[in-house]
Amino acid sequence: MEHFVLRTKALIIDAVIVTLFSMLIDNILYIILSFINNQTLLAWYPTAVLIVVTMLYFTIFEAKTNKTLGKKMTHLYVSDEEGYMSYKKAFVRNLTKIYWIPLIFDIIIGKVLNYPSRLFDKLAGTDVYSDIELEEVEFEE
Repeated sequence: MEHFVLRTKALIIDAVIVTLFSMLIDNILYIILSFINNQTLLAWYPTAVLIVVTMLYFTIFEAKTNKTLGKKMTHLYVSDEEGYMSYKKAFVRNLTKIYWIPLIFDIIIGKVLNYPSRLFDKLAGTDVYSDIELEEVEFEE
């Protein structure tokens, strides 16, 4: 897998950002939801918040800028072969990031099937590239 170490660093940075933002929303919602006094809702809303924040963060950043903040810091970007991203592609490629176990299987299956990247990158028709590769393509043209 290309850029494995850089991608891992970017994912850790993004996970910290998503976690902090989710915790902020969790705390605000806890105050609001505590008045409802529904124990089931209070037990499960943090998981729902984490899933929603994770998908929104990765989907919006990658569809709009081809980069999350972690990818920006590690000089990576994501796109299809023509250099474009859509919300659908960004959403599909990030589905396994809602929890670390599906992400590990995504990586392993991609490696076993000899894809250049993760399985869900293949399904979305995307891959992760370094900024240096982008500069080389622009320079050649």
